[in-house]
Amino acid sequence: MSAKSVQPSMGCGYVVFVILLGGGLWLLGVAQHMHRVLGDWLNAAVVVPGLFGALLVMGAFSSLRLVRRLVAEAKAAAARRAQFPDQPWKWKKEWQGPAIEAKGGAGLVGLWLFTLFWGVVTAPAVWAFFTETHREPVMFVIFLFPLAGLGLFSAAVYQTIRWRKYGRARFVPSSLPGAIGGYLGGVIEVSARIIPEADAKLALRCVRRETRGSGKSRRTTENVLWEREERIPRAKWLSTAGGTRIPVLFYIPAGQGDTDDSDPNNAIVWRLAASAPTPGVDFAVQFDVPVFATGETAAPPVPGASLLEEYQPQSLDDAALAACGVRREAGLFRFSASHLPGARFTTLVIMTGFLALLAWYVQEGVHPMVWAITLCFGLVVALFAFDVWCDGYELRVEAADVVVTKRRPWGTTVTRVPRREITAVRSERAMSSGERQYYRLKLVRSDAGREVVFAKHIPGQGKAEAIGELVLKTVQGK
Repeated sequence: MSAKSVQPSMGCGYVVFVILLGGGLWLLGVAQHMHRVLGDWLNAAVVVPGLFGALLVMGAFSSLRLVRRLVAEAKAAAARRAQFPDQPWKWKKEWQGPAIEAKGGAGLVGLWLFTLFWGVVTAPAVWAFFTETHREPVMFVIFLFPLAGLGLFSAAVYQTIRWRKYGRARFVPSSLPGAIGGYLGGVIEVSARIIPEADAKLALRCVRRETRGSGKSRRTTENVLWEREERIPRAKWLSTAGGTRIPVLFYIPAGQGDTDDSDPNNAIVWRLAASAPTPGVDFAVQFDVPVFATGETAAPPVPGASLLEEYQPQSLDDAALAACGVRREAGLFRFSASHLPGARFTTLVIMTGFLALLAWYVQEGVHPMVWAITLCFGLVVALFAFDVWCDGYELRVEAADVVVTKRRPWGTTVTRVPRREITAVRSERAMSSGERQYYRLKLVRSDAGREVVFAKHIPGQGKAEAIGELVLKTVQGK
């Protein structure tokens, strides 16, 4: 693990400070000049450069303070790397104390700043739209930007309410780092009392974060390489008047990747997350934790057994299968998206709104370019809606064959695979919703033939592997 990122320096900080300060003062001068010419402080020609100028001046002094802090932290990190060259989990400042603080504080500030920036950028366009006496139909596309700003504002308010409701959260590990081939354990401490309305979830994920492209084509994707989830029944939630303690214990199998963010464009991060449905804003917290192959290993737990008394034992009874969209009847398995009521309701609302928007376009005679943009987004949403509402599978184990039936709105396909040719069931990621990963299951054939998909909405890697094992045992008659 070697540092490849560019180290901050005060030289670059001073250059940025001068550029931002000069640009801000120039814009403030422009605003003052336009005021003398127009005699109106509320004119857009005065307000816009004045707002941007003030923001740049404030940003100049903030950036200087930020660079000074980053330079000091970089020097301290370099000293730790020199002191512990073979122990990279001791390099980061946030991993030195007795506890790891939850992510969210800095992210919340960044979300509010971006929301403010978005509002400042889009306000002049909206202002010009309402003050314009003659409006071309194509100008209505401007409303897409304040709508996006409203979504950002809503997200910022929601996260702020969550932060105010639950306060500080930290993870106190029993030992650092978490060991690949061993365990990650400890306790999550929350300063507020949490009363869940249903089972709480605790998850550990290994995520590869990749950034590709440059400029406007630059994008970041995250792929979950490994994950495990535990559930804590409501009755076993350890909440008192002084706060809440959530026990943590995960076994990490060998073969996983070390925590490594030395290359910002190709990083591996380990995330510990806890969540629970509560009245009002739900509880949710997340930590970046160090996980490495230290050479210290431990025996894996018994398959299907709970690691801690507080955890709910893994089971695949009818209720657990139904929660994954699976119905079982002897040698018949039916798979659907019936366990995604939120996604179904959301897609229904979005599609209804989309159709209403198209009807309004017809009435207003909107420009063809606006039609093209709207239809492009609508097509993506429609494909997802069809997948959630109409797509389904049926796997039937017969005497000699396994019959997979795939239902779609435009037709049904049937695939037969001899039972003797099926050697394994493989799971792979199908889609994601935030941190929640959904997996598809495939029949693997001994003759290296085409793998046959028979499920695609299984929530969580652990559930997907367990259901795949259950299907395989049924196919093999065990």
